[in-house]
Amino acid sequence: MRKILHILILLFSCVCFPQKYDAKVAFAIETYAYIRGQNAALQKVAREFPHLKPKISETQKDLKNVFGRTEKNLNQFFKEELSRSQIDSIQIRIDSLLNQQLSNPIEKEQYAHDFLLNVKNRSHHSNHALLPKGILSFKYHDAPHQEITDGHIDVFSSENHPKAENTSIKIPVPKSWLAQEAEMPETIQQFTSCHGNGMEKMLIVVYDLPKELHGIGLNEKSVATFLSPQTKLIRTENITIDDTPGLMIEVEELINYQNENMKIRMLQFMFLDQQKLYCLQGSIGPTDTDEDLGIQIKKYEPLFRLIASRAELDD
Repeated sequence: MRKILHILILLFSCVCFPQKYDAKVAFAIETYAYIRGQNAALQKVAREFPHLKPKISETQKDLKNVFGRTEKNLNQFFKEELSRSQIDSIQIRIDSLLNQQLSNPIEKEQYAHDFLLNVKNRSHHSNHALLPKGILSFKYHDAPHQEITDGHIDVFSSENHPKAENTSIKIPVPKSWLAQEAEMPETIQQFTSCHGNGMEKMLIVVYDLPKELHGIGLNEKSVATFLSPQTKLIRTENITIDDTPGLMIEVEELINYQNENMKIRMLQFMFLDQQKLYCLQGSIGPTDTDEDLGIQIKKYEPLFRLIASRAELDD
């Protein structure tokens, strides 16, 4: 048998299902397979080396802090997104692959010790290079803002960014989100949840104000003139970003996405600096027009607010 350290990597390459799941569900399945594979590997070590059970129990306790919440949230996610028969099919497929990967005996006890040490290291360092991105993504699926408050952050700076001439801004971004280039020329950078597989986004958008708008103030009346006829203004709120007064607006916009009528719900945190309009836009969607995004936007509002509140304009 190959070193047990490689079992989980092998499992990743084997977990393939017919292309009937969307990207986020497929991402969740990979993450779930990783956790089940890790648990199965620990059980195999316990069976083959019973004298290591105390060490295994200690390792399992360490793992609970990192993986326990992820597994709980994954189970809830599957209940919301999949039918019972689909969940059963996924579990059967994963168990079948694990039985194949773990069918041969562990060649050396040293391999078992190496595996336990590696697992213990991962449990103590949740940013470990070998951890799949889904671990963090689904650990904080129930409360996305806690990923930042727990310190799992990447800091994006627009310095030297090709789309940020004469603009310098920094924001914190959850480590499990993916930075992507955006099509709009005014959008400096886009970040997408669940390592690019979710429908939640944070955009940094900067507009150069035309001369006729120099000196404009941000309020409900002035912002309404910027909105398209397809955009519904839901609420406004005065805010401060990096000691600069601004305005937060919640809007819902109807769009045409891939030749279908869809909608997006957004929280836009705006402020003015040196004749530029900055907008940190947290959004949910696009989704079907009949879907209620109220609950989802409330879930992500603490994260969007936290990102905006920690934004900094570089001098």
